[in-house]
Amino acid sequence: MLIRLVNSHLFDSFIIVCILLNTLVLAMTWYDQGNAIQQVLINVNFAFMAIFTIEAILKLIAMKLAYFKDGWNVFDFIVVVATIVALIIASIPELKVDVSQQATMIRILRILRVLRMFKRAEKLKIISETIMTALPALASLGALLFLFIFLFAVIGV
Repeated sequence: MLIRLVNSHLFDSFIIVCILLNTLVLAMTWYDQGNAIQQVLINVNFAFMAIFTIEAILKLIAMKLAYFKDGWNVFDFIVVVATIVALIIASIPELKVDVSQQATMIRILRILRVLRMFKRAEKLKIISETIMTALPALASLGALLFLFIFLFAVIGV
């Protein structure tokens, strides 16, 4: 029963929507932000962290060791564990360690989880494979462009 839940299309879609909403929340910070808004965003981030932690726990219970055979699951697990470790370190005042920047960077890694859509959407998969195939040619083109810019910079001097 639990294995069907964690492998269902609806569960996966819910997690993708949570990832997209989390991305939106992470983008909602600005300079000189009010304390009330900042506290709301922190609480929403905690809620998303709880959702992603529950997702990892459910998948671990349902799939057991097969959970770690999928690279995306390993990535999700690392992000969840790193987020929890950063929060634990930040909550210990005796350490006097500010890990807020590291915690934010770990939360930003959650955004990369959206790339999981590639394995479901066939057209996105084709586009990404085409881009990966074209990268060596683009590197050569970039080197040629750099050479021209360097040449014109030398002529300009």
